[in-house]
Amino acid sequence: MKQNEFEELQINTALQAAITPVGLEFNRNDFMLGEYFCRVYTVISYPSNPDYGWYSKLTNLPGTIVAINYEPIDNGLLLANMSKNITTQRGIQLSTKDSLERQRAEKSADDQENAMRQMDQNNETMGVWNTTIMVISNDEDDFRERCTRVVSLANTVGCRLRVLANLQKEGYQHISPTYPQNKEINEISSRAFPLSTFVGGFPFAASGFNDGSGYYLGKDSGGGIILLDLWKREKSRTNSNITIIGGTGTGKSTATKHIVASEYAHGTKIIIIDPEGEYKDMCRGEFFDGDWIDVAGGRGGLINPLQVRPAPKDEDDKNTSDNDGIQWL
Repeated sequence: MKQNEFEELQINTALQAAITPVGLEFNRNDFMLGEYFCRVYTVISYPSNPDYGWYSKLTNLPGTIVAINYEPIDNGLLLANMSKNITTQRGIQLSTKDSLERQRAEKSADDQENAMRQMDQNNETMGVWNTTIMVISNDEDDFRERCTRVVSLANTVGCRLRVLANLQKEGYQHISPTYPQNKEINEISSRAFPLSTFVGGFPFAASGFNDGSGYYLGKDSGGGIILLDLWKREKSRTNSNITIIGGTGTGKSTATKHIVASEYAHGTKIIIIDPEGEYKDMCRGEFFDGDWIDVAGGRGGLINPLQVRPAPKDEDDKNTSDNDGIQWL
């Protein structure tokens, strides 16, 4: 490669400043990171009925650095705590005279009851999550606009943000890769919800249904690569049964043939029941060299695996009378 063919590397100066700051000056609601204006928010409320991809909208904003922390929790312990919280919220709902407080208590109790049903019926894995967002800019006016935009978008997706007042230093440490998690920030921001909610909100976390082995099947709606291994086994996949559904012309047959070809290449024995003859050419193709058995008519339609023997090599052998009931395939 010639010297002039090298492209100049783009340096993320904001991330560089966050990792190796020239100087730090902390205020109540923001701080200076060298020449950069910064503010740390934490998410204190998540949507109860989130849309697909909701989390990625919040964590991929320009001019922000986001830290996501997850800790698995024991479902039994969580259920006991949720039952106590539901009882408390129902009590507030019945006793308070403030209509807004009553609505919030009712919604909190309803959300926790829905989460309990989801855990019980679907055997959901639960975890404690906290999300910390740092807004950063080297221009003060741009910094204010970015802060407004982050808060507005959080409200749009159903989240509530809280400025870490008097905790900007702790928030910066919490978000920095060079510091451990801050206990005080965790206590403020940690919330429990199902793992599937996070995966659905952050599609690339599932890598487009990536089994890590198998073969390339396609891409999901978010552009993630789908790697499929039909023979992979885990708690949620105890067999290799699949169903392919979709409207006319959406690619069901193409996907099926792709799976068949990929499995054949891996040495899988393939048997296809094909009433419409759609796979005949594929079966007889050079790549597969398969056996096509026509069972549509009454003649020669018997398959007896106990008596199958190789077909005769010439027509004279076919006319030989042996009365043993053997059918050549």
